[in-house]
Amino acid sequence: MIRFSLRKFPVNKDLEDATGVPWGCTLEPLITLPKECMVDDLSSSLDRCHNCYSYINCFTTVNKTHWHCMMCHTENEVTAKYSNNAKHPELTQTLVEMNIPPDAEDNSIAVDPPLLPIYIGVVDITGGPDYISTVQRSLSKLVESLSDDSLFGLVVFDDRIGVYNLYCGKPHVRHVRINSGSCPINLEEMTQHDDTFVRVGDMRESINAAIENISSVALQGGNRCLATTVQSLVDFFGTYQGHTYFRARLCVFLSGPCTFGLETLNQRRQNTYRQGLFKTKDIYNEGVHKKVFAPQSSFYRDLALTASTLGVAIDLFVVSEEWCDLASMRSLAELTGGRLIHYQSAVDCTLPEDCAKLAVMYGNGRAMLRIRTSQPFKVTKLRGPCAPDTYRDDVLHAAGLDIHQSYAAEFAFNRGGGNVFSEYKPAIVQVTFAYTNTIGQRKLRIQTVKIPTAEYIENMFENADPEVITKLFVHRSIESCVKWGVNEGRVSVLDTYVYLISHYNETLPYDAHEFDVDFSVYPHLQILSALIYGMFTCPFMSCREDYTLDQLVAFQSTCIGANPEHLALLFYPHLMSFENASQTPGLSLPLSPLTVKAAKNSYVLLDAYQTILILQPAENKESDTEKLAIEFKDISLESNVDSNGTKTAQNPGWSTIEKYIAEAQGSRPIHVAVTQCKNPEPLCKYLINDSGAVKTCMPGSSYDHYYWRGYKAFYKFLVSQLHRLYDPEGESDFEEPAEENCPGSHGNYTAA
Repeated sequence: MIRFSLRKFPVNKDLEDATGVPWGCTLEPLITLPKECMVDDLSSSLDRCHNCYSYINCFTTVNKTHWHCMMCHTENEVTAKYSNNAKHPELTQTLVEMNIPPDAEDNSIAVDPPLLPIYIGVVDITGGPDYISTVQRSLSKLVESLSDDSLFGLVVFDDRIGVYNLYCGKPHVRHVRINSGSCPINLEEMTQHDDTFVRVGDMRESINAAIENISSVALQGGNRCLATTVQSLVDFFGTYQGHTYFRARLCVFLSGPCTFGLETLNQRRQNTYRQGLFKTKDIYNEGVHKKVFAPQSSFYRDLALTASTLGVAIDLFVVSEEWCDLASMRSLAELTGGRLIHYQSAVDCTLPEDCAKLAVMYGNGRAMLRIRTSQPFKVTKLRGPCAPDTYRDDVLHAAGLDIHQSYAAEFAFNRGGGNVFSEYKPAIVQVTFAYTNTIGQRKLRIQTVKIPTAEYIENMFENADPEVITKLFVHRSIESCVKWGVNEGRVSVLDTYVYLISHYNETLPYDAHEFDVDFSVYPHLQILSALIYGMFTCPFMSCREDYTLDQLVAFQSTCIGANPEHLALLFYPHLMSFENASQTPGLSLPLSPLTVKAAKNSYVLLDAYQTILILQPAENKESDTEKLAIEFKDISLESNVDSNGTKTAQNPGWSTIEKYIAEAQGSRPIHVAVTQCKNPEPLCKYLINDSGAVKTCMPGSSYDHYYWRGYKAFYKFLVSQLHRLYDPEGESDFEEPAEENCPGSHGNYTAA
C-alpha cells in the first residue's frame, strides 16, 4: 500500500539535505489484501487519540488504564475493548481493513438512497461514422460488463442536449436546444431522475436499442456544447433526492473541441494555435508560450471540484485529430478520479476494451485519503488523480478509483537542528483510506508503518527506491510544466538530479576527474539514470513532432495516476527474449540494437506500458505473424476478468507471451503489435542504450544543450554538468568519457 523513496529515513535535516534524494512515498490504497487483514469489525470500535485523532495501532503502548500515542505522545484513556489485553488485529498487524458504520461521525456515509453505482454515457454526436460506430461498440461493452444492480443513463449532445428515456419500448430521446448564453440547462424541467437512470438487469434490451439508435440521431459536423452538458448533469446529480453522496461516473465521448454554450474556446487561444504557437515543435522555445499546458480558465477545475464533492467521477474519451484543448479539460478527469484517454483515430483504437474495464477496475469510489506523521516531520505535498482538501495538505478526496491508482506524498522536517528521531520519538506514518467498494459497502483501511532511520549518507543511498524517486520527479516536473512551461520543468528536474548525483559522488573515494553518474556502488540504483533519461524523452518533455499537444496532455494525465512499476515501463520498457513462445521469461535485457540482433532467432517482447511489441523469429512466415496478431487481439475480447480486474486465461495451454499480455490488459490500456525480427523498425525508437537513437534535439532552439542523442549523450551531459558544478571557472582538465565507458556500450545496462 505504501512505498518510501528512502526505506530508512534521515535522522535529521542536515542528512536529508546531504543526499539530494526526494523524501516521500507513493500510495496504492486499493492493492489486494491478504485475508488476515480483513477484520470483521466496525471502525467506530477503534480507539483514537483525543489530540491528533490517529488510530490505535501495533506500535502503541497499552496498559490497563492508558495507551500512549506514538504520533503525538499523548496519554489516552483505555476503553473497555482494550482493557483485557486481548490480541486485537489492529494491535498486532500494520495493515487492517474494517467496516464503516452507517452512523459514522465523519458524515461521509450515505445510507439513503442505496449506493448503487450509476453510469451515464455522454456522447458527442457530431463525429463521423467511424467515431459513432466505435462509441456504440464501446457503450455496448460497458453495459455488458455492468452488474444487474447498476444504474445506467444515456445522454447525447451537439448544440442541443438529448436525454434518452430508457423505459420506453422503442428508443426515445428528448432534446432541448442550448442558448449561446452562459447558463446551464435545468434538466429537471425535461426529465425526472427515475426516468433517466434505469436498472441494467431489468432494461438491457432497451439500453442496447438506445445505443443502436445513436447513429440515427447523429450529425456529421456542427457545434458541441460539452461544458454546458457536463455542468447541467452535475447540477442534475446535486438535486437527486436531496442527497449529495453518489458513486457515479460520467463517461464522456468527445470528437472535437467545445464550440458552443459555456466555456467555448477563446478566440485568441484558437488563433494562437492556428498560427502554430501551440504546435509541439514550438512549445519548447523560450518566450513563445511558457504556459502551454495551463488551462484557459478555472471553469473546468471548479466544475470538477463540485462533481468530486457530489461523488461523481468523469471519464474523458477523446477521439479526434483536431486540437480539443485538453489542457483546459483535464481537470474534469484528474480531480474526480476519472480517466483522460486520447485516440488519434477511431479505426482500430482500444476504446471498446477500455470501456469494458470501467465496471471492474473503476467500480470503487467516494474515497478520502489521509496521511498522518509523527511529530518531527510532516507531509508537504500530496498529489494524485483526486481533489485536494480545502483546509489540509495531507488529505485528498476522490470520487472515482482505479484499483491500480497511485498517489505521491513528500515529507519535510518541522525543524532543523540535531537528531529529531530517536527510540522514544520514532518515525511513524499512518495512512487512512475510506472508500466505497464495488458492492456499496463503506470500508476503512489503516496502515501504520514504523520506519528505521539512517545516520550516514551511505545508508541513505543503500535504502533508496529508484522507482519511487522517479514517481516523485514526475509529479514535480508536470507541476512545473503546467505552471511555468516545458523548459522550466526540464531545467528544474535536471538541476535536482545533478544535485543528487553530486552528493552521491561526494561519498566516493574518487578524484574529481572520475565522476560516477551510474551509481556503480549501488547496483539497485543503476536503473535511475535510465529512468530519468526516459522521462526527458517521453512525450510531454521531449521534442518529438509526431505528438500533438492533446496527446502530451493525455500522457501527463496517465503519468499522474500510474504506479511506480508502470512508470518504469513507460520510461525504461521491459525487453525480454524467448527461444519459444512458451518459455519462462528471463531477466530484463538492455534496450540496445545488439540485444535485438542477438535474438534474431528468438521471440522478442517489449513492454512499454501502453504498447506491447512482439518480434517473431526471422524464420517465421509473414502469414504466421498476421495470424498471431489476430490471436493476441482476441485476448482482450475473450479472456475472463477476475474480481481484482486481472485478465485470466481461458485456455490452460496458453503460451507465456499470451499470459503476459492477458495480465497486462487487466491492469492498463495497451496496444499489441506483432512483426518479424527482420523488420524491427517499430522497436527502434525504444532502444535508448545506443548513441544512434532517435534524435530529440530541435535545431535552432535556445535549449539545444538540454536534448540528447541517445542515453550515452545524456551520460556525457551529466558528467559535464558535474564538472561545471565543481569547477565553474573551467580550470581543471576535463575530458569527455570514452565511448566504451558509457552505460550500454557493452549491452550490460539492465533494468533492476
